[in-house]
Amino acid sequence: MKISKSAIFLFELMIVILIFVASAAVCINLFVKAFEFSTDSEDLTKAVLKAESAVESFKATPEDVKESTIYYDKDWNETDGEKKARYSLSIVPEKDGDLYTCHVIAYRNTKTLYELTAKRCIS
Repeated sequence: MKISKSAIFLFELMIVILIFVASAAVCINLFVKAFEFSTDSEDLTKAVLKAESAVESFKATPEDVKESTIYYDKDWNETDGEKKARYSLSIVPEKDGDLYTCHVIAYRNTKTLYELTAKRCIS
């Protein structure tokens, strides 16, 4: 049985296209994962900055700090309410005698991004 040269060429071409498609799928998957890692890293960096800023304000404020939640939009700009918010920063103070403890937790929707605890003595 004799196979024509064009049939062999078409078979080789199909194999090359299959390898190219598989390589393209792997590359696209890698780009998507890299984008997700980049977004997560950017969110964590901004959450750390906002939490540190809240803790520094807590340490600098001589009066009692009230429990509060600050809401942020997708660009980390403060927003009016929870409906427009993508991120939030919860500030939970506790008082034990002369020692104040402040827990600051940054969230993306309901996922915790970062937690920070600070203490201050008010004697």
